[in-house]
Formats: sequence, structure tokens, C-alpha cells
Amino acid sequence: MKLYYFLFFLFSAVLVFSQETISDKKKAFDKCTTSSCKITNSIAVSEQYLELDQIEEAQKWLNYSKKMLLKYPDDMQQYCVNSLQSELFYYSGLYQFGLHEAQKAIKLARKSKDSLHLSNAFLIEGINWFEMGKIANSEDSYHKAKKYFPLKSNSNYKRYQINKEYIYNDIAQLKIKTRQLDSAYFYNKKAYGFAKNLKDQRCIANIERTFGDLFLKQNKKDSADFYFKKSIKTSLDSAIYDTALLGFGSLIESSSEESQTVRYYFEKGQEIIKQHNVNPSFQKLFYEQSLSKFQSLSDKNLVLSTQGKLLEIEKNTNQNGNLYIQKITDQYINSENKLLLSKINQLDKEKNIKILQLLATIFFGLILMLIIIIIRRKNKLQKKILDQKNEISKDLHDDIGSELSSILINANLLKNYDPNDKQKILIDKISNTSSEISQRLNAFIWSLNADNNNVRNFTEYVKQYAYKFFEGTETKLLFSDDIESISNRILNGNSRKNLFFSIKEALNNTVKHADAAKVIITISSIDKKGLLITIKDNGKGMQEGNKFGNGLVNIKKRIALLKGNVKIQSGNGLKISIEIPF
Repeated sequence: MKLYYFLFFLFSAVLVFSQETISDKKKAFDKCTTSSCKITNSIAVSEQYLELDQIEEAQKWLNYSKKMLLKYPDDMQQYCVNSLQSELFYYSGLYQFGLHEAQKAIKLARKSKDSLHLSNAFLIEGINWFEMGKIANSEDSYHKAKKYFPLKSNSNYKRYQINKEYIYNDIAQLKIKTRQLDSAYFYNKKAYGFAKNLKDQRCIANIERTFGDLFLKQNKKDSADFYFKKSIKTSLDSAIYDTALLGFGSLIESSSEESQTVRYYFEKGQEIIKQHNVNPSFQKLFYEQSLSKFQSLSDKNLVLSTQGKLLEIEKNTNQNGNLYIQKITDQYINSENKLLLSKINQLDKEKNIKILQLLATIFFGLILMLIIIIIRRKNKLQKKILDQKNEISKDLHDDIGSELSSILINANLLKNYDPNDKQKILIDKISNTSSEISQRLNAFIWSLNADNNNVRNFTEYVKQYAYKFFEGTETKLLFSDDIESISNRILNGNSRKNLFFSIKEALNNTVKHADAAKVIITISSIDKKGLLITIKDNGKGMQEGNKFGNGLVNIKKRIALLKGNVKIQSGNGLKISIEIPF
């Protein structure tokens, strides 16, 4: 049979948080601006729900405290969570879970050297041991609770104030169960004195009923009835109806075979159940005590009626309890898993920190050495490549460049010998081809020269070429730039070459197809992150037949190699915009 006397410990603890309502405590919680305040007040709300027998709500608020403590650990608040969780499990019949939480609370109380919290944790451990049938363990825990109680508490935060009468009365109950009746009388008498000094009416009523149980075990029915009735009076005078109901149940048990007396006590208990909100657990114990007596009296009507009441209570309990127990167990397991994972992660981090530091030192040392080696090799290679490029550039300029110049000069001289029409055409073709090759060669040599690798030099080269290109034509050139912020940004040889030939292709298209009177070239910065080149003319725009000409296709291919974009707009002339990132 469940030891319902221990439930009085849960219901009758004197809360340090005074008589504030749940609403007041929730308001205090809402006003909190710190994590510590929120945790403290969420525990307080959970306690208040436990006092009102609303276990599911109590668990919800306690889960919030657990979640917050994962982020903001505090041993004292963690103790309060563990001890309260132990009571919630005990009240739900999950004694193994309750024992586990109580033992965690004991460890924290020992760590903080708080004797009052330690006494409380041992008492909760004891009641869970008792329900699991571990009487010796339970007795050991009770005596430890008694041992640590008188010492001073070090904490400013207490869940509730334990008084000696609870510890001594629990020991007395255990002694009755093990039939150590003299010892039970000793401890219960001590508890009675403590309770009267503190005027704890609920505990007084409970202790008086314990005296009744003790005398009943000794077959002293008159003394037993005296204390049962005394317990009922104390309870009713203080409006403590659950203990009064159990008092009538105890009187029914101790009554002789007189059916009339038993009926009278049964009806009195029924009145309390009808008129007041009594916890189903106490109702069940009352009906179990009554059923046992009715069966001995062979009163079939009362037996059937009482069995019906028990079945109804059992049905309601199973309906609500099974779902709740499953829910609370799932919540607890999830919470414990999170806590376990958090601790494992913390241990893993601590364990790996030194290894990581050592590996990091070795790694960065090796990386530094590798970087130095790579930089030295790269510098040597770059110097070698640069020397080769300069040599190639020099050779091209001195050898091939001079030969091309010679061809161009000789072609021009041939014109002075009065050639025929076919010869003129051939000479012009040789002259133009030579000029084109010479210009391309100059551009190639320019792109190889590392001295020309910034935006300013590129812009100047394009400007000179453009003015020379339109020299002698009817097309007016307007050139502008806005490169002050990026003038020293690097443009490598490949970028300069592809950009230049793209511009050259665009200018050729303008001369060949646009019939433009004016061309505007602008080179500017794109938020210091790239280069923007626009070539705009006031000519005919893009013709349908030349929409995808080779020139524009080549421009797009060249710019794509530089991971840039080309935009072509036709309307009141043609506008080509080239964007490349640095």
C-alpha cells in the first residue's frame, strides 16, 4: 500500500515564499530582467502548483528552470530543481526517478555544505526508498536527515523550511511498519512536541493519527480511537479535510463489528468528500479502509457501493495518470538527455583543448615554414618569369618589330614607283596588314611589361590609342576617366590584353558599321571593387543583320575569361558597357 502519510510532508511544508498567489509569482517572473531571477521565480511558481496538486503545470515550469540552467548554471538553483523534481516524481509514483533526483540534490547540498538542504534531500531520498520497499535504506536516509537538520543553513534561497516534526514522524511511521513500536512511540512523541511548539496543525493532526495507528497495532482500541478522533477534530478545526477523511477511515478500521458505528463514520467521510475538494489519493485510501471493513461485516450493498467508488477513482486516475506519467517521463528523459549531452560536450571540449593547442602549435609552425618556403620559391619563379617576359618583349620589339617596320616602309616606297591598280591594291593590303600586325605586336609587348600593370597606365594607353585611332576621321572622340580611387590597382597582363582588344574591337565596329559623328569612352571605378568601361556612339545602333556579329561575340568571350559582364544597349546609337572585378 502506498504510504500516504508521506504526502503530508509534500502538502504541509511551510513555504518561504509566504502566501503569494500563483498570479503574484507569475507577475514577479514577468518583471525579471536576469536569468537568475527568472529561474528563481519559475521554481517558485512550480512549487505553488505542486502545493495545489497541479502536477503537470508544476512540471512545465520546472522544465523551464532546467532549460535555463543549461545556459546559466548555478549549483544552488540546480539543487532546488533536483529536490523539487524528486517530489514531483514521488507524487506521480515514479519512485526510482525520484530517488535519482534526490541523490543528485544530496551531492549538490554536500558541495555547498548547506546542512538544511542536505537534511531536506535525505528526507526526500528516504520517502522514495520507503515506497520502493527498501526499508533499511529509508531508515538510514531518515536518520541522516535528523542528523543534519539542527545545523545552520548557508543559503539565502530555500525552497521551504523543513521542521523536525516531519523527520521524526516519518521515522515513527517506519518504526510502526517494522513493528518497533516502542521506538515508534518515542519518535512520534518527539514529533508531537515539536509540532505543538510550532503550532503546525496539519502535522499535529497527522501525528495524532500516527499515535492511533501505533495503539491499534498494540490492540489498544480505546486509545487508538481517542487519537483518531483527536486527529479528526484538529483537522476540522483547521479546515484540513484530507487528514480528517483519513481519520474517519482509521476509525472504520478500528471499529468493532457494529455495523451502525461503521456506517456513521463512513457517512461522515462521504460528507467531507462531497463538500470539499479532497485529493483522489486520500479518497482512495478512505474507500479501501471502508471496503475492508464492509467485507468483514458481509454488507453486500456497502461493499458494491464502495467498490464502485474505487473503480471510478481508479478509472479517472488511469485515464489522467497514465497519459501524464508518460508525458512527464518523456519530458524528464528529454531534459536529462540535453543535460547529459551538454556535460559530454563540455567534457569533450575540456579534454580536447590541450590536444588542440598542441596540434595547433605544431600545425601553425609547419604552415609558417611552408609559407616561407612557398614565398621564397614563388618570388624566385616570379622573378624568373618576369625576366623571361622582359627578354621576350625586348626580342619582339628589337627583332620582329624592326622587320615589320621595314616591310611597312618598303610598301610605302613602292607607291612612289607609279604602280598599276592591281599593284596599288596589293601594296595597300601589305601596308595595312603590316600596320595591323605592328599594332598588335605593340599591344602584346605592352601587356608583357610589368611596369604597365596598374589602372592608370592602362587608361593612358587606351586614351592614346583611341585618339590615334580616330585621327584623320570625321568622328569626334570624347574621353573621360574617374579612376583616382583605383589608379594603383593591379591589372595583370592577361586582363590588360583582353580589355584592350575588346575596346579595339568595339572601336572597329563603330568605324565600320555605326556612321557615328561622336564616340564617348569612359573608364571609372565600381565601388572600388572593379572597373567599368563604357563606349557609346551616336550612330545607327545595332542592325538586325549584325546583331550577333563576330566582333561582339569575341568581346563577350574575352570579358567572360576575366569573370566580367558585357551589356549592349542599342537606341540613339550603341552603348557597350564592360564590367570586370579586380
